[in-house]
Amino acid sequence: MQFEITSGESKAVLGLDGAQLNSLMKDGKEYLWQGNSDFWAGQAPVCFPINGVLPEGKATAFGKECNMKRHGVARISPFELFEEHKNSVTFIQKSSDETKKAFPFDYELKIKYTINGDTVTNEYIITNTGKDKLPFTIGGHPAFNCPVDDDECFEDYKVIFDEDITEPCLRPDHHSGLVDTDKKYDVMHGSNTLKMEHNLFEENDALIFENCSAKSVTLVGKKGKGIKVEFQDMRNLLIWSAVGNAPFVALEPWTGISSCLDEDGIFEHKRGMTILEPDETISFKFKITMI
Repeated sequence: MQFEITSGESKAVLGLDGAQLNSLMKDGKEYLWQGNSDFWAGQAPVCFPINGVLPEGKATAFGKECNMKRHGVARISPFELFEEHKNSVTFIQKSSDETKKAFPFDYELKIKYTINGDTVTNEYIITNTGKDKLPFTIGGHPAFNCPVDDDECFEDYKVIFDEDITEPCLRPDHHSGLVDTDKKYDVMHGSNTLKMEHNLFEENDALIFENCSAKSVTLVGKKGKGIKVEFQDMRNLLIWSAVGNAPFVALEPWTGISSCLDEDGIFEHKRGMTILEPDETISFKFKITMI
């Protein structure tokens, strides 16, 4: 089941399956990657309660065993419609016996999408509905067409940060998904602009800008079309494309990152962890603007 929200000539389509974006259109142009199993069948999954992977899919959280696949349980568990309006839609997922087999905690996750002009705000509202502390990280994984127009190519695009990036980034291992924090990659060279080239992603996985000082990035082509992502509530940004010359770029605001080799396997000790007390609620937002 899908839901459409509109604002002028711009619209977003949201799918109940995964409570994720299925389409972003402006002036008849599709900006969101439509999924292709030859490269990556996903589109914009929501990552909760982990970003990335756990070592061998396992961790201990406040003494409880967790067994989760990449990006956690939310994206593979059912959502329900909570609220619908012309310019916004909200989905809700509550912990269940199935989610607790993998992540043994009680929670309520609302995902709200609001369109205003050419901008779609993604909001994650998490409530601890249990009696124990709730540890988690959360983030978006939206992928965007690159190029937007047929007469452009991938290399016509660049990612521009809102300030110069002076710190090197991290990268997860292609196979395990784990991050070796001793290996750093200076892809920005102190500038604010990263030219898109497929070979950036062929030998190494995503670029992880941990504790990113910039709070917005713009993926833009030679004709001026593209996507701006603002992520004031998120401390990390990932840039990723699939191997094999995939025609998309994912811009991923996360509160955490994938598990690192120097971590101790205790879930609540992971980088970027949020811990909610019982009955506590918190929200995180980021914005996507079509340009």
